[in-house]
Amino acid sequence: MASLPSLGNLSPNDQAIVNKEMQDMQVNESLQTYNGLVERCFSECIQNFRAKKLDFQETDCIKRCVGKYMTYSQRVGTRFAEKNQQVAQEQQQQAAAATAATTTHP
Repeated sequence: MASLPSLGNLSPNDQAIVNKEMQDMQVNESLQTYNGLVERCFSECIQNFRAKKLDFQETDCIKRCVGKYMTYSQRVGTRFAEKNQQVAQEQQQQAAAATAATTTHP
């Protein structure tokens, strides 16, 4: 897995542009996640529109749906962080091995 280049090599203006783009991407991803959750739980839990307010069954279903989603998201986030850490350690080991190889064999 290739690592991202350091932002330190960019001019302050370019860093600001990259940071703004990353923030925009994060907002967009958050909105997509939220909209997907709303669509999934709404489709699963709301069967008709007989009243302005949700009834007990609908409310309970939505709570369970959101709870499952949050639990799933936490698990995925944890696994992603673990994998990220593993990849970073492998890259550090490879870099250390490459450095050792170049210092022992000029």
